[in-house]
Amino acid sequence: MNPIVSYTLARLGLLALALGLGYVAGLRSFALLFAAFLGSGLVSFFLLNKQRSSMGARVDRALSRINEKIDENTRKEDVE
Repeated sequence: MNPIVSYTLARLGLLALALGLGYVAGLRSFALLFAAFLGSGLVSFFLLNKQRSSMGARVDRALSRINEKIDENTRKEDVE
């Protein structure tokens, strides 16, 4: 599976879990959203390190290819 998709799905899953736990704990409205985003962010920082690294490498490769194409086109323009 694409690392970007798997990381995003894992983050959304953690957010849904945090929302559910917060709701069961009695949080509502803004407090629920705040606690869920904060909690899922902290948990994902530790649990999803491998997925985040994979996603970062994939994005880095994509951006490197784009930069190479830009450089190649710039060199072509300079020759002309």
